[in-house]
Amino acid sequence: KYAFSSRLKSTNTLKKLWVIADADSDCNAKWQMLRDCMIANGSYAVTPKTPLPKDGAIFDPSDENGITVGVWIMPDNDRPGMLEDFIASLTKENDTLIGHAVSKVHELDGDRASHPALFKHAHIPKATIHTWLGRMYRDAQLVRPSLNTRSIFPHPFAGSFWNGSASCSQGTDRLFSGLSGRQR
Repeated sequence: KYAFSSRLKSTNTLKKLWVIADADSDCNAKWQMLRDCMIANGSYAVTPKTPLPKDGAIFDPSDENGITVGVWIMPDNDRPGMLEDFIASLTKENDTLIGHAVSKVHELDGDRASHPALFKHAHIPKATIHTWLGRMYRDAQLVRPSLNTRSIFPHPFAGSFWNGSASCSQGTDRLFSGLSGRQR
């Protein structure tokens, strides 16, 4: 909340701010928090009753020095969840590896006594997707290109997200190159 509010005031450095946030347990609560920050800023035509559109939203500032804000709340601007729930919804119907990943993660989650520090119960979707990706791509370097090219996500639902964030591929390129310490 503080970081988002601070960024809204950064007109000397930012012109656009794309917010992609996990809904976690309550999508409406996450939207309310972001909406309240924009209302407090006073530069956006947003009211306490402004709903988050199903396809995400872009809010232009009322003054020319303000920041354009784009909002997408994972997994789909409606349900509780996180990025990994979004990714899981995009897997191919005939993908047998996702089924194996779900089974393995639930098996491990059910045997917490033997694996107490494995992952938090709330992070089952994260563990599932990482297991699935790990089985699909034994070489971790192959995961990054697959996310950028959309090759593993042919599902039509992905269109709302990808189209709403046209610079998503560039953003993931910058994120991953920053994490790996090298430019592509």
